Amino acid sequence: MDMNGFFYQVDQLLMEKKMDEAEKYMKDSLAQAEEECDAAAMISICNELGGLYRALSRYVEGIPLYEKALQCIHDLGLDGTEHHGTTLVNYATTYTMMGDVPKALELDTEAAGIFSSAGFAMDYRLATLYNNMSFLCMDLGHYEEAETSLNDALYILKALDDSEIDVAVTYSNLANVYLAMNRLEEAKVTVKKALDLFIAESGDTDVHYAGAVNTLGAIYFREENWEKAAALMETALKLNARDYGEENQSYAILSSNLADCLEKMDRKAEAEEYRRKAASIMERIGL
Repeated sequence: MDMNGFFYQVDQLLMEKKMDEAEKYMKDSLAQAEEECDAAAMISICNELGGLYRALSRYVEGIPLYEKALQCIHDLGLDGTEHHGTTLVNYATTYTMMGDVPKALELDTEAAGIFSSAGFAMDYRLATLYNNMSFLCMDLGHYEEAETSLNDALYILKALDDSEIDVAVTYSNLANVYLAMNRLEEAKVTVKKALDLFIAESGDTDVHYAGAVNTLGAIYFREENWEKAAALMETALKLNARDYGEENQSYAILSSNLADCLEKMDRKAEAEEYRRKAASIMERIGL
C-alpha cells in the first residue's frame, strides 16, 4: 500500500474538516491492508484511525484498533521498538481521555521503558512522556512518582538545545507537585524558576505562563498571604482571557480560585461575582 498517498489524503480530508469522509477512507484503507496482509500499513492506519476516534470522543472504538496494531507489531517482531512505544503512547492517551488513569499510566510506563532502552533516553519525546505520566500520577495521588517523572523530564530537557520553554513548563508542573505535597518553600522556589525562564525567553506571551503565575498565587494562598495571592490570580485570569478567551474551563477554574481568595479578604461581593461567572461558564460549556 502507498502510505505516502494514504497520509496525504488523510491530511487533506482533515484540513477540510471532512471527518466522515476521513473515517470512511481510513476504514477502507485498513480493510485493503488486511486483505493484502500488509501488517506495517495496518499499524499506521490503526494509529491514525484511533487518533480520529479520540478527537471525536469515540474512545471505545479506538481500543480494538490499538490492540490490532499491537498484535501486528508483535507479529512483525517489532516489540520494544519505536513503533511499539509510539502505539502504546497513543493507546494510553485514549485511556486518559476515557478517565481510566491506572490503565493509561500502565501503558505510558511500558512505553517509557521502551524509549529508554531503544536509544531515545535523551529524546524530547521521552521528556514529554514523563511530563504526561506525572499528571496521571498526580490524579492517582502518587506524588512522589510524579516528582520522579518530572525530574526525569528535566534531566533530559536541560541537555537539549532550545528547550528553555519546555524546562519552564516542567518546573511549573513540578511546583504543583510540591504544592500538593505541602512542600511550600520548594514549590515557591521551583515556580519562580519557571517564571524567570518564561520571562527571559518570551516575556509573558507563552500560553503556559498564566498557569505558572496562578501556581505562585496558590502557594501564597496556602501561606494565607491573601493580597499577594489575589494579585497573582487576577493576573493569571487576565492572561488566560488573552490567550483563550473567557469561555473555557480554565477561565472558570481560575475565577473560582480568585473567588476563594477574595472571600478570605472579606471582599464577598466581588467573590460572589467571580463565582457566578465561573458557574455560568461551566454551564455554557456543559461541565
